[in-house]
Order: sequence, then structure tokens, then C-alpha cells
Amino acid sequence: METFEYKNIVIEMPNSAQAEAYRKLELNIRINRIDDPYKVIQITSATPEDGKTTTAINLASVYAEKGKKVIILDLDLRRPKIHRAFNKINDRGFYDFIVNDTAIEDLIIKDESNIDLLITGNRLSTPHIVLQSKKTNDLIKKLKNMYDYVIVDSPPILTVIDALIISNIVDGIIYVVAYNKTKKEQSKLALEQLKEHNAHIIGAVLSNIDVKKNSTYYDYNYYRDDE
Repeated sequence: METFEYKNIVIEMPNSAQAEAYRKLELNIRINRIDDPYKVIQITSATPEDGKTTTAINLASVYAEKGKKVIILDLDLRRPKIHRAFNKINDRGFYDFIVNDTAIEDLIIKDESNIDLLITGNRLSTPHIVLQSKKTNDLIKKLKNMYDYVIVDSPPILTVIDALIISNIVDGIIYVVAYNKTKKEQSKLALEQLKEHNAHIIGAVLSNIDVKKNSTYYDYNYYRDDE
């Protein structure tokens, strides 16, 4: 059973270097495409526990802090985490939209953080097939019309094919690499797979840096794909 704590640093430690790094991440994403901003942003990584969910939560928090209407869509259908991060019961969500035709509006959770959530609900037996469906694509389009920003938490790339499928229905991807954890070979392989699927990589985030030991770094540093 997972016991990892997903910290909302932007809310819990708003004046910290780590929170400021997330704000810089948002700024870099915005500057990357000023005239046609990314609205649906997928967060993924090569392997589990690289920091993608924490990045998704804190990026969404920056948008909420700026007064933007933002939702986190949990499409890590095999190992969902967003409900745990926000202390929600995962009894209704994406599953109900797909299987029971429940209206999206009835499934969205309004969190006190001013971040809306659409969690997974019950497990689907064939998530890779569902993610390729017109219904999933229609969901993304509707959320894009309803919100300023849609942050999509997706599975790691090297674990299942789901993240690569999702990459085709989002505006861009933030690729998370954990400092001193993600193996170089795995990071490069996952990046190659994204490129093979014509994924639009906005840039990358370097996570898991110990600020006390590396005073010249923030916990989350951003660099563009062309770097």
C-alpha cells in the first residue's frame, strides 16, 4: 500500500523556493506559446514515483492562485493518485462518465483549494482501449471549453502504453525526471517513445532535488525540450 505524501507546496509553503519554482514553471509554459496557450497539459514521467503527480498538483495550484479556472483530470486509470492527494473518496469519476453516461458536471469535485477534480472512480478493465475512444476525446474537448486549464495526470511512459495514447489528445506535455533517481537510459527511452508518437513536449521538470544540499537549485527546475 502506498504511503507517499503528495505535497501541495504552493499552498502549504507559498513563500518557499520550491513554490516559486512552480510559479516559474507556469511562466515558462506561458511564454513558450504566448499567442496560442497550452490549455490541456499532460504531466508524465519515465517511471513511477518520479514526481509527476506532485508536479500536476502544484502546477494546478499556481493556476488557481492566479485566479484561473483549473481542473485536474486523473487519467492514471491503473494506479490513480489524485483522490489520495486531495483526501477524496474515489467512488465516482471517469468510470461513471464512460460506463454509465453520467454527466461530467455531476462528477466534478470542487475542492477548497479552488482546484476542481475529475478522479477515476472504479477501475476499468481495458483502460488503453477506453483512452482511445471518441468518448474520451469528447471529454477532453468539453473540459477544454469549461476551464482555462486542464492538467492531466497520466501513468509513467515505460509502465503502460496509456501515457502515449493520452499524448495524442492533449496540447502539450511536461516531462518529469527525478534527480538521482530516474535512470538516464530510462529517461532517454521514454523521451524517444514520446517523440515517436509525435507528442508535443513543452519541456521538462527536474524533481527530487534536496534544496539544503543543492542551494543553487530549486526542487523543481524547468528546461525546454530543445535544451
